[in-house]
Amino acid sequence: MLQEKLEKIPKSKSVDARINPVVFWGSAILCVVLYAPMMIFGTELQPFVAAALKAITYRMDWLWLLFALGCVIFSLWLAFGRYGNVKLGGPDDKPQFSNFSWISMMFTGGVGAGLVYWTMAEPIFYLKWPPYWGEAFSAQAAQFSLAYGIFHWGISAWAIFVPGAIAFAYMIYVRKKPYFYPSYACRGILGDRVDGWLGRVIDIFVIIGLVGGLGTTLGTVVPMISAVTANMLGVEDSMMVKVGVTLVIAAVFGYSAYSGLNSGIKKLSELNSWLCMGLLAFVMLVGPTLFMLSMYVDSIGVWATNFLRMSLYTDPITKSGFPQDWTVFYWAWWAAWAMYFGLFVARISRGRTIRNVIVNMMIVTTIGCSLFFLVFGGYAVDLQLNQGIALDQTLAEFGGGAMISQVLNTLPLTAIVIPYFLFVMLIFQATTIDSNAYIISMIACKEVKNNQESPRWTRLFWCSALAVIGVAIMTVGGLPVVQLSSVATSVPTIIIIVILGMSLCKWLKEDFGKEKEVQVVDYPEED
Repeated sequence: MLQEKLEKIPKSKSVDARINPVVFWGSAILCVVLYAPMMIFGTELQPFVAAALKAITYRMDWLWLLFALGCVIFSLWLAFGRYGNVKLGGPDDKPQFSNFSWISMMFTGGVGAGLVYWTMAEPIFYLKWPPYWGEAFSAQAAQFSLAYGIFHWGISAWAIFVPGAIAFAYMIYVRKKPYFYPSYACRGILGDRVDGWLGRVIDIFVIIGLVGGLGTTLGTVVPMISAVTANMLGVEDSMMVKVGVTLVIAAVFGYSAYSGLNSGIKKLSELNSWLCMGLLAFVMLVGPTLFMLSMYVDSIGVWATNFLRMSLYTDPITKSGFPQDWTVFYWAWWAAWAMYFGLFVARISRGRTIRNVIVNMMIVTTIGCSLFFLVFGGYAVDLQLNQGIALDQTLAEFGGGAMISQVLNTLPLTAIVIPYFLFVMLIFQATTIDSNAYIISMIACKEVKNNQESPRWTRLFWCSALAVIGVAIMTVGGLPVVQLSSVATSVPTIIIIVILGMSLCKWLKEDFGKEKEVQVVDYPEED
């Protein structure tokens, strides 16, 4: 009797999705194979890393540039063409998040604290080693110092995210497929082949690309936070300090990812947005406000005037290496993030139209990034050109982290500003990595239905793995290994992004008809 009663009690269903063992463990093993040698051999790998990076960027520069420009054209056609008003959801679906929460998650999840690092460091690099054969610290170099930064963090970069974001959202909310892995969104072109080994290979490659992109971010952000922290405490910026910073960041983004989308990531993103606005406003007010505004407006003009030239600049004759070292690296870095960010945007964009998603992804985020260059970039350029502070020497001798610490020490109220800056960077980086760990764990699941999330232990696993990989990259040291982390792992991603775009177009034509044919009106001739 007792057994019969127990059998009649309804069993509660777990809200967690089941993992896909092949994808989960396959990608985990590949991460070990790729990054374990870095921790074992350390700086001995630097010559090999530099050679590999140069081989990839110099031989494939044309591919990356055409790919990014193609994404811009495709995104504009998709947003302002016939399918722009297609709703990513059913007739009764409404946006899950407010506009502020949605944009906050999209912006902070897409850029991370790396934006702050590069908005200070990048203009100084361009001042000393300018594009288009300009002289160091010349007027031409100054004009492009902010313009190129805005270009690398502008609409071209965000357009790389668009094919994946719209394809995934369309798959989940329009076609109602209970899957969260990229291979299924390629079904429109690859068909049933995605159900077999090809699909699993695609998913594993996507995860490896995500990990590589995160490695680049951690390799730049952690040394920056470490250098500022060491300077504030008056201690040496040792590897121990860097590991300590990594552990603190891991604890914050681990907790956020463990809490899930609504409880952790959403609240952390909103907090980060307000904190960043406060930091930008402070620097803008105490800095050379009029100079920064004037240079920003001029930089926007330089960027708009030279957009096509920047997009296709390879310098094949003099081979200065500028487009390969910067633009190709950036497009590869953004491509490495494309799958993660596409899935993340899809997850938070239910009920919105294709046009609404693309416009906010490409325009609003570009404005947000450009404001960081206005404030931090303009302030750094003023210190270098007008205040006589040799930031370029600090950058060359001690690295970007030391240079940023030098910039912060020129601000008033450093006893308050620097701790505040460190807290903002901690939250900024955590919002990016927790989103990544969340998405990676979702990709490694078999099915993810409406109210499901990945098992919490898998989120913690990937948070821990990302922290270890960050330490591995810092063990080797140097900018080339940071760049190679995303460049090498994102090469297969180009093919996947192209397939996603083609698959999306096929689905749209199947569901909403083909493009309108030319309409002809035949009026009679007048006598």
